[in-house]
Amino acid sequence: MRGSQQFKYGMYQLADHFFGRKKFFKDRAKYYNDLVAELKKHGEGRIMPVERRKDLSLEEFKNHYVRKGIPVVMEGAAKDWACVQKWSLQYFKDLHGDDEIVLVDQAAKDFPYELTTLADVIDNIRSGGSKYYRFYPLLTRHPEHLEDFDYKWLRERRTNPVWFDAFQVFIGGEGSYTSLHNANQSNLFVQVYGEKKWVLYSNYYAPIIDPSPVRNVYRDAPAKVEAGPFNPFELKFEPPYELFRYMDGYSVHLKPGDVFWNPPFYWHAVKNVSDSIGVGYRWLSPFYSFKMSPLYMSLDCMATNPPIWKAYSLYRKDINELHLAEVKKLEEAKKKIAQQETVKKNEPGVPV
Repeated sequence: MRGSQQFKYGMYQLADHFFGRKKFFKDRAKYYNDLVAELKKHGEGRIMPVERRKDLSLEEFKNHYVRKGIPVVMEGAAKDWACVQKWSLQYFKDLHGDDEIVLVDQAAKDFPYELTTLADVIDNIRSGGSKYYRFYPLLTRHPEHLEDFDYKWLRERRTNPVWFDAFQVFIGGEGSYTSLHNANQSNLFVQVYGEKKWVLYSNYYAPIIDPSPVRNVYRDAPAKVEAGPFNPFELKFEPPYELFRYMDGYSVHLKPGDVFWNPPFYWHAVKNVSDSIGVGYRWLSPFYSFKMSPLYMSLDCMATNPPIWKAYSLYRKDINELHLAEVKKLEEAKKKIAQQETVKKNEPGVPV
């Protein structure tokens, strides 16, 4: 698409962020008619596998893939790490099954949630259920697991300066899925157990994905039909997703021990092709993220739902609380947790 079309869409996103879509630029039919004509000139897009590299040097990783914002899989880079050697669903159930968690259904509208335990989620997964625990703050609760990673190796590959970093664990069963979204953090994703597939699109295609106005620090592809957002694992280009056929993308298939570099602001969807445990080592390097997308990083700095300072405080603690804050359910969840703790303390035989 032309640079002028990119610029004009950026103006739409800027107005949407501050005023919503009902205030300015409501009629965008001419813009999209012109965009369709431009896209047709270049033909349909294609999905290409992300490059897989063995023994990728730190220098080449930084100078080529990081500097240019190019995704890459470092094949088997973590195969000897303790997390890959030891972790499994049973391992977590045995060690941390009693962990009380807030399980947020991020695939549903308004983020319904339940208070449960890690053991219950794992039992559900192993019985073929659909529960998917995203963003488990494992190292916040159990910092001894830092020794299961080569933290020095991860830190050497960060971009600087770093506002914060975080380890987030994803535990899901075969077929569980996360729809298209993007965010401003850099991500070195370690596939620990099982296998996982990704599909990625450059933020260049934001005018096609056309995210709804948000005032938080990440974006989802909009659900334009009842079935949900466009699913890159089930390519259906019927309206209203007909323009998605013109996007080039990347495919990724991660196996245990693989480490995947996912740069900021890449749109991505993820599907577990088996029961799976993966760990996202994420960090926010604001200048690098600004380089990847000046518009979206600037808008993120002006987030109000919740304010950026609160968003990243919750992000470091448990990103599930951040999602609840966006839909005004965080205080409700905290009260329920406090009530549960009070009931436990009053149970016979429980030490106070």
